[in-house]
Amino acid sequence: MMKKILLILLLLTSSFVFAQQNQKEEIAINSEVNSINNLTAFPNPFIADTRISFSTNKSQSAILTIKNLLGKTIYKAEIKTKVGYNAIQFYKNNFESGMYIYSIQTGSEIVSKRLVIK
Repeated sequence: MMKKILLILLLLTSSFVFAQQNQKEEIAINSEVNSINNLTAFPNPFIADTRISFSTNKSQSAILTIKNLLGKTIYKAEIKTKVGYNAIQFYKNNFESGMYIYSIQTGSEIVSKRLVIK
């Protein structure tokens, strides 16, 4: 009877340790995936230009994409991010007034928000 109780305790303990280890690995993976934070455009709506800003926890290549509401890409640029605050000045140029979707894409994620040109 004592052997059975010890075996059950051993199995419960090893299951708990294994679960804790998996949780730590999952947190590490999620923190690596979510490298882009606080994506904003200011001013938004804008007339002539806006500043698209975000923070990131690592230096990496990223792509800024701006699409119309039909999904057609109207602007695309490759950028090099640095750790911390990043900002990109975006000019209206000959784009029509309306609503657009802007995205920052890295190798592991895409973060998108809405942008309005007056």
